[in-house]
Amino acid sequence: MYNYILHRNFSPRAIAIIGGGLSGTLVAANLMRNATTPLTIKLIERKPEIGKGVAYSTTVDSHLLNVPAGKMSAFADEPNHFLNWLHTNGYHEVTASTFVPRKIYGDYIQAVLHEAEVNAAADVRLERICDEAIAIETTTDNVKVYLRESQCLQVQKAVLALGNFPASLPQAITALGNNNPYVKDAWSSDAISNLNPEDAILLVGTGLTMVDAVVALHQQGFRGKIHAVSRHGLTPQCHQPTTPYPAFINLETAPKTARGLVHLVRQEVNKAATQEQDWRTVIDALRPVTQQLWQALPILEQKRFLRHVKAYWEVHRHRIAVEIAEVLDTLMHSGQLNYYGGRIHSCQESNQGVNVTIRERETHKDITLQVNRIINCTGSNCNYRSLQHPLIASLQEQRLMRSHPLGIGIDTAVNGAVIDAKGNISELLYTLGTPRKGNLWETTAVGEIRVQARDLARELLKPVNSVSYAMSRDWLSGNSSRELPMLFRQLFDQESSTYTYLIADPKTKAAILVDPVLEQVERDLEILRELGLTLQYCLETHIHADHITGGAQLEQFTGCLSVVPENAGTARVDRYIADGEILHLGSVKIEAIATPGHTDSHMAYLVNGTHLLTGDALFIRGCGRTDFQNGDPGLLYDVVTQKLFTLPDETLVYPGHDYQGRTVSTIGEEKRWNPRFAGRSRNQFIELMNNLNLPYPKNMSEAVPANQRGGKVLVTLDYQI
Repeated sequence: MYNYILHRNFSPRAIAIIGGGLSGTLVAANLMRNATTPLTIKLIERKPEIGKGVAYSTTVDSHLLNVPAGKMSAFADEPNHFLNWLHTNGYHEVTASTFVPRKIYGDYIQAVLHEAEVNAAADVRLERICDEAIAIETTTDNVKVYLRESQCLQVQKAVLALGNFPASLPQAITALGNNNPYVKDAWSSDAISNLNPEDAILLVGTGLTMVDAVVALHQQGFRGKIHAVSRHGLTPQCHQPTTPYPAFINLETAPKTARGLVHLVRQEVNKAATQEQDWRTVIDALRPVTQQLWQALPILEQKRFLRHVKAYWEVHRHRIAVEIAEVLDTLMHSGQLNYYGGRIHSCQESNQGVNVTIRERETHKDITLQVNRIINCTGSNCNYRSLQHPLIASLQEQRLMRSHPLGIGIDTAVNGAVIDAKGNISELLYTLGTPRKGNLWETTAVGEIRVQARDLARELLKPVNSVSYAMSRDWLSGNSSRELPMLFRQLFDQESSTYTYLIADPKTKAAILVDPVLEQVERDLEILRELGLTLQYCLETHIHADHITGGAQLEQFTGCLSVVPENAGTARVDRYIADGEILHLGSVKIEAIATPGHTDSHMAYLVNGTHLLTGDALFIRGCGRTDFQNGDPGLLYDVVTQKLFTLPDETLVYPGHDYQGRTVSTIGEEKRWNPRFAGRSRNQFIELMNNLNLPYPKNMSEAVPANQRGGKVLVTLDYQI
């Protein structure tokens, strides 16, 4: 059985990234990490410093991350990346649970970009452009980006890494005038400067931006009154240690109303309390499915959520460090800090400053405060219909984008492509982070942005064309002028139902075989000979129990190198491959992804970012067993759901076995339809796998020892190549 797929792999010559904050920097870093063909990345940022954005450019030592260091890696597939960087750079006291100053995280993001630039392929380069993009034009196959101070850039694709726009203020405050000296933005350089000890301050908003303002004032030694007001008067909750809580919402049967979801979560919080577990663990259990739950809600229910639930969700979902909460509590108990729930009804200047009248939410009484400064802490402005920015105006005038119907962010496709005013999905403009809030809801934290940045980089580097084998026969005879940098074939052994994969670079004719079968060595040698390929590697996903590898025999006849996962405990192999390591085969890139669980040293392999060879970790509508060779069902569940299922939905899944004649699936299909994982919690999966009661493979006693010797057996086969 053969599946022939040939790919033309073409990277755009130039990609513009508009915005050099966290999201733009991570897209650039992922592009440089993964690009294998010539590419120029033009990173456009109006501020001189790349990588820090608003959040991480703070100089206030007590501005801490809102998430502990162990969860703040820039790369979802390398969870310890930030911790390792901290320890390498002298922060030895930091643990996974430490809340690190944000300015240190800004240094880390800059280091991530620098490392990616240093290690990028020779023909992949980064241009830092200190300027502001003010307009965009598109043609059928390129984008023109107009800059305020310099030339127009022409690129093949552009990424709108726009981050957060300045917040809007209540109408009563804007009536004072845009240049009123009493009104400051929380992130302006002079927001808390030139204050007198007896001054009083009003912070508009009681969320995370308010927290930052209070902490900065406290560090500065400010002793005056601090008033903070928001519609609900709610303030962020603090983190507490929790234990993981099992998944309790089935995406297929979850309520499709905001009220129903709130009721379900409240029920689960009450249930957790009876087990002496905190509400935080229930909220945290929602994080992996929050975006899917949001997308399943009808738009009217999304509007109800924004109107009635949003404020409560924000303060419980986006929490602060205990140290920061203690500062706020101390200031509140001393009477220096006061919170109000209500609306600002009026503002009037006086000789002593500004008189602000607040109409309380519950009592409807009016409270008048005399303040010397009003600081806008209402958070970012996501309403693109009302934004006054030349680039947004340009996109709207040319109908290249449309605001999301909810009035938060812009409308995007699943892959981050911008949707224009007519509903067409752009192939030239993409975005991530805050602009996708209407489509994804939870999209502004590092945990979401790092995944979007990785997936968007893969999307931008995708092959432009895919042609079938039937259309490419001329290549085999040397008559084609097309450049086709990947040959991919799926080969089948009927006795063990094993798939072997042949991958080759057409230009160099270098080839690799993944999971070869001893009984099929003659077949494999014949294909190599017919196609004029040179076998460089035999690569194993794991130590097989159901067949003996053909690696040793293929090595004997071709001189190829045998490669197995690290810690596999094998002898007589040429090379071990580690998690994240990449094998290069001409223009073909094969990335190892550690997926233990079926066995303790199992690897999956991602080929050119599009073809995932899953071995026995993930089958089409199933998975490998976990009852021998140090198998661990909990570990298998974790690697499949947290590693493989985080790849783009369109990633092709090629398993190590299939017993029903199926050849290929996708990550999106398996997430939705694989009965071993879809709708199952970790505990349910473990219980299922521990009760399969399957017979051991009939060849296990011979296969495992032979494969531990690298596939060497006493029989010598007389094949010629």
